[in-house]
Amino acid sequence: MAHEGRWGGRGSNAPASSFHMEVATTEIGGYRFEDEALVETALTHSSFLHEHPETAARDFERLEFLGDAVVDLVVGGELFRRFPEATEGELTALRASLVSSAPLAAIARELGLPERARLGRGEEETGGRGRIGLAASLYESLVGAVYIEAGFERAKALVLETMSSSLDAISAATVKTAKTLLQEWAQGEKLPLPTYRVLEATGPEHRRDFVVEVEVDGRVARGAGASKRDAQEAAAANLLKMVDE
Repeated sequence: MAHEGRWGGRGSNAPASSFHMEVATTEIGGYRFEDEALVETALTHSSFLHEHPETAARDFERLEFLGDAVVDLVVGGELFRRFPEATEGELTALRASLVSSAPLAAIARELGLPERARLGRGEEETGGRGRIGLAASLYESLVGAVYIEAGFERAKALVLETMSSSLDAISAATVKTAKTLLQEWAQGEKLPLPTYRVLEATGPEHRRDFVVEVEVDGRVARGAGASKRDAQEAAAANLLKMVDE
């Protein structure tokens, strides 16, 4: 299945053919790629292309963008199924705890993605291969590549297979609300506790809509909901996403 280089990031329009692919590299996480140029792209960091401008290749950034969306959707759907009583804010907080850089990086390392990545010498020498951000990006890029080659259902299966332990662990644990997680984060960072204030309250008494703002040490986020509690949970979840970036 040829893709003519459309799925990559920076680089020329032609897929690379100079990168020797070992059989072990084309099979990752139980999925065997048919298109070796696609998996090459999924493992190529932009720093490699900057140092090798003659290489007819692309970096993984576009695949990472796509994989990020797939991972969010799959994990969100699985949490929706597993926690039928959880609020939107609670589901958002749970998803954030699963798809943030650290847990995704751990999975990427289990799959051996950082070791297989192509990095520029400068990135390599400054410890890039051990960075959490790189590992997480490689995982999302892998998912994006599987989606391109085999479609959503196969990419979904890969996410659920590789994240099964994390999903099972969070299902077994007591569900913490976004407000609780944000408070624990602030305490862990030795910051003031979160403060909430209602910015808007609209609609009739029996069906109000609230917009709430939360602030922690100058960091601010907003959330909306059908009750003050739901709006606070949404705001807390949004701030948790901000501090994780």
